[in-house]
Amino acid sequence: MTTDPEEIRAYFDREDVLEHYARATAHVGLWRSEEMVFCRLFQPQHRLLEVGCGTGRIALGLHELGYQHVLGVDLSRSMIKRARLLATLLEYPVSFQVGDATRLAFEDGLFDGAIFGFNGLMQIPGRASRRMALQEILRVVRPGGYFVFTAHDRDHYTARRYWSAEAERWRTGSQDPGLAEFGDRMVDSDLGRHFIHVPSRAEVLEDLTIAGWEWIEDALRSDIANEPQDVREFADECRFWIVRRPH
Repeated sequence: MTTDPEEIRAYFDREDVLEHYARATAHVGLWRSEEMVFCRLFQPQHRLLEVGCGTGRIALGLHELGYQHVLGVDLSRSMIKRARLLATLLEYPVSFQVGDATRLAFEDGLFDGAIFGFNGLMQIPGRASRRMALQEILRVVRPGGYFVFTAHDRDHYTARRYWSAEAERWRTGSQDPGLAEFGDRMVDSDLGRHFIHVPSRAEVLEDLTIAGWEWIEDALRSDIANEPQDVREFADECRFWIVRRPH
């Protein structure tokens, strides 16, 4: 796999990947940290957009917390099909539709808030495309509305040795030729190789400023909540970002 968007989309359409996300939707649900952050920022009557919703883990979890107007979008038609199936089986009135984060098909200011969970923003290849997604999400969120997303952290102490060595590879031109930008990484897992970009905190702050967001706060997941074992097995440490569209 390279950073080709079509190859990345094909990865998420695979049946074994779908099953992995569907199991997390059914058995992991919302993380404690997600629930704490979402409930602090969003009201049950708010109209919320979840970008990169996958099989509906967050959107369906929000419904279970009493949120009445949640719409999930994802680039993968297979993911959306599975999310709709789960919503039907659970008899939850949560809507899902195919959508591209860099070209959202919604009017300006339609949503009270937005979420891009499970490091999904950083699975968009290309910094320019990630900035486009940030700008599109800003456009569809009302002034004063919050946007919450998560990302891995290149500055985290557990990652420093890897990224120091990776910086030397890029300096000498010996990096993976399939990678386009420093911070890109192909991760090997039980499901095969998949792409993710791992940003520094300064990089995220710069992109947020260029896109027009107002930074409110950011914190590591482990500083927000002590997650149970099933969550830590599903997803490793990440940083929560809370930003707001200026009035």
